[in-house]
Amino acid sequence: MTALKPDRSANAQLSTIKLISLQNELLLAIGESLHAREVMHSFMQCARKLLNLESIHLYSFHEGPKHSQQIEHDIAAPHGDIRPHNHEKVMALLELFTRAEARTFEHLEHNNVHYLAFCFHPYGVLLLVKQTAFAPGLPEALISIVKKLARHYKICIQHKQLKDQISNIQDIRKSYEQQAKQDPLTNLPNRREFRYALYQEIAKAQRYHVFGALLYIDLDNFKHINDSLGHSVGDILLTQIAEKLKAQARAGDSVYRIGGDEFVYILTNIGDNKTTAVNTAQHVATRILQVMEQPVSIGEFSLHITPSIGIAIFPCANENECDSESVLKHADTAMYRAKEQGRNRFEFFDPAMQDEANKRLIIEDHLRKAIAKDELHLAYQPIIGANNRIVGAESLIRWNNPTMGNITPNDFVYIAEESNLILTLSDWIVEHACAFASKLRKQLPENSDFKYISINISPRQFIQQDFVDHLLDIINRHKVPTDFIKLEFTENVLAQNIDTTVGKMNRLIDHGIDFMLDDFGTGYSSLSYLHRLPVNILKIDKSFVSNIEQQTREQRTIIDAILVMADKLDIKCLVEGVETEEDYRYMKNRKIYGMQGYYFHRPMSGDHLVSLLSQQGD
Repeated sequence: MTALKPDRSANAQLSTIKLISLQNELLLAIGESLHAREVMHSFMQCARKLLNLESIHLYSFHEGPKHSQQIEHDIAAPHGDIRPHNHEKVMALLELFTRAEARTFEHLEHNNVHYLAFCFHPYGVLLLVKQTAFAPGLPEALISIVKKLARHYKICIQHKQLKDQISNIQDIRKSYEQQAKQDPLTNLPNRREFRYALYQEIAKAQRYHVFGALLYIDLDNFKHINDSLGHSVGDILLTQIAEKLKAQARAGDSVYRIGGDEFVYILTNIGDNKTTAVNTAQHVATRILQVMEQPVSIGEFSLHITPSIGIAIFPCANENECDSESVLKHADTAMYRAKEQGRNRFEFFDPAMQDEANKRLIIEDHLRKAIAKDELHLAYQPIIGANNRIVGAESLIRWNNPTMGNITPNDFVYIAEESNLILTLSDWIVEHACAFASKLRKQLPENSDFKYISINISPRQFIQQDFVDHLLDIINRHKVPTDFIKLEFTENVLAQNIDTTVGKMNRLIDHGIDFMLDDFGTGYSSLSYLHRLPVNILKIDKSFVSNIEQQTREQRTIIDAILVMADKLDIKCLVEGVETEEDYRYMKNRKIYGMQGYYFHRPMSGDHLVSLLSQQGD
């Protein structure tokens, strides 16, 4: 290698002040970043500009065969510049630094290009490439800068290594924590997580006075599948069962695998009374049974697996049995009872709850058949106007079952609401009410005061997208004048989007159908929405009216306030539950559009109503 030749030209001479200034600017270019490549790129761009370099390169040392060191091109500025080690002499220059034969820096002139290489300890070589000679004194001035750069580069590398180590440790710790909390086969939370979650949910239920439920699910005869088809098939089956169970979980509920073929559901906030809690838990359990009826395909096998489900409602009536251990034991006991009763079913731990659930299942089953067998019928309760004459009638569903006798709407309508039966039942009611309205309309005397039949509309029925068109189709098929039909709905309809609700109501009003808001005063949303709803009749709930003489002064004040408010809004008021002479006299003196109750008429058959209206016409 050649010694660095001094350049005698005046332009090549660097004064001490210029060297110091150059050193300072290059030191500043190193900066404080802890990102190694960012540091090198920043320094290289500055060095190219200040030193008028063609290019600048960092070559890194890597261990090769038999512990020999190899050189690889690492970073360059400008990016993508031709690598100088394509020349043999340049490569020989670089290799000097791998054998500890080089000084702090080495110089090479080849084909009128000048190369200045610095030891970049311990990572490699920093190579500067220039078309003109390097000024005397410059290499010596750069030694301290390159050492400073190498030290900072080392810190950056060490910093990254430390961060990587920390990240690896965190990943490992996270993996350990996940393994500790998660079942490795199904990826469901495991028994440990379940016990903690159950403890928390029981505490929340006690604090906020709501109910929750624990469903203990055990797969029937799962051991037979493992014994006959092998554990690998059994494992695949468990993963698919886990996916089915997760898909059925309501928002806020959670599913866990706590043992071989044992799963649990924690149902949260399922009601503020036991009846609602039992109904919800039963609904979820029934849905699980239905989903599990579908076979699971694994390779050439189509496997049918059924569950036995035990249900425990919490918090328990007995506070001494309300801890997580007791609740789990109760659900487990109920699950074994389900197996004893024939499997593929659910059982409640509390026998009274089980009786209620069994009754609900029986009613739901019979109701499905009742709609098809025409066991249902409509009764009509007259509405009395201010002139004491019948002005309308409300259609009411009735059910007389051959086995169970008369079943009240309170015992079966809510069951229909919680299942898909409500839509079928609602269609049945509308069809039969419109058929009767068509018949009645033709038989009314010309001077009759009777103006309409009202039909109760369920929230689930109302929110159907085709509700308006479907209703109008039924009315038109029976050739009923639209003004002869009024629709009754409760405040539950308001739980849906108010704009959508009003839009549907206005469409029907455009066709001549009016609305009545039923059970007014029992909810909380009516006052806030009443001014927006296009209703022309409010039905004041009977709880405000029945036995009016025994009502408090405050309750009577509420009735008067409702009447005044309705009058200001130009809405008529109709009171339900007029049962006694006292009720009638009190309400008669108010500005009431109409009254309804046993004092006047009980619900009656359609034929009876026709006869009654004929007599009234006479």
